[in-house]
Amino acid sequence: MQRWFTGSLIWGGFQNIALIETSLQPWWESSLPGRLQAKISPWAEGSTISKVMVPTALIVLMALLIVSPFFPTEVVGGILLIAAVSTVLLFALQRRAYLPLALPVSAFWLSAFIALLGSPQLALSLDGWVKITLYLLVFALASHLFCDPRTRTVALATYLTTTLPVTLFGLYQWRTGAAALATWVDPESSLADTTRVYSFLGNPNLLAGYLLAAVPLGIVGFLVWKSWGAKLVGGLASLLAAMCIVLTFSRGGWIALVVTSLLFSFLLLQWFSERFSPQIRIWIPIGLVIGSFVLLGLVVLAVPILRERASSIFTGRGDSSNNFRINVWAAVFDMIRAFPLTGIGPGNRTFEAIYPFFQRPKFNALSAYSIPLEITVEMGIPGLLTFVWLVLATTLQGLVTWARRLTTDESALWSAAATCAIVGLLVDGFTDTVWFRPPVQLVWWLLCAVVAAEFWRWQQRKKTSSSEI
Repeated sequence: MQRWFTGSLIWGGFQNIALIETSLQPWWESSLPGRLQAKISPWAEGSTISKVMVPTALIVLMALLIVSPFFPTEVVGGILLIAAVSTVLLFALQRRAYLPLALPVSAFWLSAFIALLGSPQLALSLDGWVKITLYLLVFALASHLFCDPRTRTVALATYLTTTLPVTLFGLYQWRTGAAALATWVDPESSLADTTRVYSFLGNPNLLAGYLLAAVPLGIVGFLVWKSWGAKLVGGLASLLAAMCIVLTFSRGGWIALVVTSLLFSFLLLQWFSERFSPQIRIWIPIGLVIGSFVLLGLVVLAVPILRERASSIFTGRGDSSNNFRINVWAAVFDMIRAFPLTGIGPGNRTFEAIYPFFQRPKFNALSAYSIPLEITVEMGIPGLLTFVWLVLATTLQGLVTWARRLTTDESALWSAAATCAIVGLLVDGFTDTVWFRPPVQLVWWLLCAVVAAEFWRWQQRKKTSSSEI
């Protein structure tokens, strides 16, 4: 069956979409930026600034990860600018590979630029486009730093360590109580008095999105890191993040946690099952699915608050949050019909300026409350298509890296964890837009960078093996 699939037209299409067998290096070297890099880098090689560029860039990336959950957007934006400058210098002073995932990322950026040019609010959209550009430069910086597994480990350890005070404060809020800072609680709901933790981020949904990646990444850290201190950090980060996500009472966060955990459990058990006999392997995924659903059902049924919160997902307009989103989505569809090709322009400020002309009475909104809808309304249908391409390419590259390096390289676990977290964030993003907030955006592009770098390392290893043969 596997041989048939890998030789089928379907797999061939997937390979083309995900650029599995594609090398962009020749194109990059013949392009104008590539030729400029080739001329500058030999001159800079051996200089002091070239030698300190990589550690400096890593420090900037670590600063971003440390600052993002604790400080306001303005502070994060300032460090983003420094990171952007670091990216330009790194590419100018040192020869770097052009990773395959850079192509769909560049297409996404180009769609945002076209949406900027076609925006009815050009000045406001410029702000959104600059933010997108900065985040994509951070992806470029991280993906090239992560080609060295040591820098990848340092960056991921920084993120996991940073989540510890965030989760501990969230658990403290659950213990002592926390006042709602916004209108996320319906005063007429039976859950109105239930504490929803938000830690330093000010919003339960945002906290759930920020912590989601720590669950699989922390497990990998516990498994592959050598020292017991590092293992403790990874294990605690994963456990506390999962507990905090549950206590946010974020329904999107819950669903994302379940999806991420199930998918990662499948991959993780596949990794373990390589040590088991074929007779045992077949029962592992079956037992996992049955056990997970039984455990989830028992937890939901045993805790009334969780049961009521979970059941509200299926009540449609009977739940105030559901009703609010449905009305916002109806207005967003009208906006998409009015601006189908280029969208209204990137950025939340553009959305806030144009949404009132389409909104339903009494349903003010700052976003579309859905990643696909937000991208479509801001960047048009072409923007949505490039984003879908980016997601498919990232996910497929992550899974291919996992499958090809499963039995030979423990670092494939990082690719598996990042891929599962990416899928989870997308699931969460179907009914919310915390994905666009700096703490979650940085984690998202960090995960994409992990996948891109690990895929490139697999390609390099494959080339080396072929040349030796």
